Amino acid sequence: MCGINGMIRFNGDIEIDELSSMNESIKHRGPDDDGVFVYNGIDYSVGLGHVRLSILDLSEKGHQPMGYVVENDKIIYNDNDLNNADIVIAYNGEVYNYLELKEKYHLKTETGTDTEIILKLYAKFGFDCVKEFNGMWAFCIFDKRKNIIFCSRDRLGIKPFYYYFNENSKEFIFSSELKGIISVKPVNKKENINKDAVGLYFALGFIPSPYSIYKNVFKLESRQNLIFDLNSKEIKKNYYWELPQYNPIHDKNKLIEEGKKLLYDAVKLRMRSDVPVGAFLSGGLDSSTVVGVMKEYTDLKNLHTFSIGFEGKYDETPYINIVKDYFKTNHHHHYFKEEDFEELIDKYSWIYDEPFGDYSGFPTYKVSEMAKQFVTVCLSGDGGDEVFGGYKFHLISKRIEYLKKIPISVRMIFFNILNNNLLKKNPTFYLIKEAIKLSLIKNYEKFYSELLDGDFIISSNGKIWIEKNLKYCLNKTNSQLSESIRVFDLLFRTLSDNFLVKVDRASMANALEVRSPFLDYRFAEFSQKIPNEYKVDFFKTKKLMRKIIKDILPDEIVNRGKGGFEPPLDKWILDDKYRGFLENGLNILEALGLKSLAKFYKNKIFGLNQKYIKNAIKDNKICSIYKIRLFLFAKWWERWINTQ
Repeated sequence: MCGINGMIRFNGDIEIDELSSMNESIKHRGPDDDGVFVYNGIDYSVGLGHVRLSILDLSEKGHQPMGYVVENDKIIYNDNDLNNADIVIAYNGEVYNYLELKEKYHLKTETGTDTEIILKLYAKFGFDCVKEFNGMWAFCIFDKRKNIIFCSRDRLGIKPFYYYFNENSKEFIFSSELKGIISVKPVNKKENINKDAVGLYFALGFIPSPYSIYKNVFKLESRQNLIFDLNSKEIKKNYYWELPQYNPIHDKNKLIEEGKKLLYDAVKLRMRSDVPVGAFLSGGLDSSTVVGVMKEYTDLKNLHTFSIGFEGKYDETPYINIVKDYFKTNHHHHYFKEEDFEELIDKYSWIYDEPFGDYSGFPTYKVSEMAKQFVTVCLSGDGGDEVFGGYKFHLISKRIEYLKKIPISVRMIFFNILNNNLLKKNPTFYLIKEAIKLSLIKNYEKFYSELLDGDFIISSNGKIWIEKNLKYCLNKTNSQLSESIRVFDLLFRTLSDNFLVKVDRASMANALEVRSPFLDYRFAEFSQKIPNEYKVDFFKTKKLMRKIIKDILPDEIVNRGKGGFEPPLDKWILDDKYRGFLENGLNILEALGLKSLAKFYKNKIFGLNQKYIKNAIKDNKICSIYKIRLFLFAKWWERWINTQ
């Protein structure tokens, strides 16, 4: 696990100092080692940089950038000799099945790294090599033989890849984080703000690929390859993996057997390491299951597990205690309090160097900081909800499918009754009315955008992004609403540029590698075999998963509902001392010309012509979410724009 940097230039040489500066900006991702490679040719220059967090083959042979002489089948891991290589790589991630690939293709190796396997399979298969990999990655390969740059990001977008591209000069700069690009190309200026990205941030709480907060800076999308032809100076991108079509198998016993076998193999692969491996433990089904399976491959008395608790309704500590007592791991627990929040508040916008609205990143950083004191690798339960149908909205969409069985005329009558202003004030009647409203939508690709219209804020660009991707999901699921919502979460809404950004930045800021067995792409493919009714019904989520894990976990955990991982940040930021940030946030939106967004905040979040803080709607989840997004946006602006 590491950080990568690089650049391509056609109008001048690249200096080693430029790559060294980029490396320094993301040194937290790889404090164990660093390296640079610069090739200044006649027609173009290429530079690659790497910072290393040593996980496999801790010797100097794991050094990057790494090169390969194809004809002589020779690996080069010395920076000074890399000009003799045919292909050179800067790589961040883990290919967990590297040993199986080594055996399958009878590869002779000089190192104990998966990096060498990537190089040799690229030499053998070209761009299709990524189809062989089971893991998480973002890498760049410079192929001097073909005069190309080949970049790739893993199937579900676990690892990040940002790139700057200037259409005029054809200059190309990439990094694991925006910090790397900014260190050599100061794009963080007010005039470079991408207003479409700002709109997406406030609508979604994150900025989805291919957008970034800056113009001319993009994210490579999950499951995407990028090929830069250095002769023609053209960039081409393609998706190398497709989620299989939804094709349910109704043999429950067969699915349970296949799911359990996959679960154990996915955990086993992710425990390969030359450094200590621990686990996050939330007390929920997913992380508890991972710990339960790890016991097959390690002594639990020596397994370090880590958790965070909160004071209030979101505290999972009682369930965490059940699991840690059941498995008797070497457990470490921390209660996240307001002083922890205040300690991290300024650092947060450095960790997340573009606006990011998921405030559970605060405790994620804290649990990662705690884990790093004992281990270098942690397993997590990320992805279980997306695979098996674990979110409340999966239930809601299933209930809407049931509602659609009621004649439309009857639904219209009830909708008109519940649309009465007095009844709308009752939360229960309001939710029923909204459910009926959604059930009346004929075109399902507009489901989310219709939902976000009204009490939420969504730009026209946000609607386009949502409807395009939901249409893709509907095509993958035979237009079944509940199943398409789950796939939308799996591929677009909750993981790639959202929850996985949260975990990557928070963990790598502490030089900690996080591996997620449920993000094995085979689980994503397996999910397309599970009938939707085996995932959710009117009342229950993760139905099949509970069958798979019933012999792994205590009944109290198997049968529990979904909990939360949220500090009471909405209450903390309402303190008078933070009032100025919310006011500044509104001023920034108006200065950017985002008048409709500013108006939305004034009218719906803070109340028309009322004092922002004291008169804000109390105990309103929607209101709290948007205030937090504005607060974090203002803090980000202070760190990255006001300082320029």
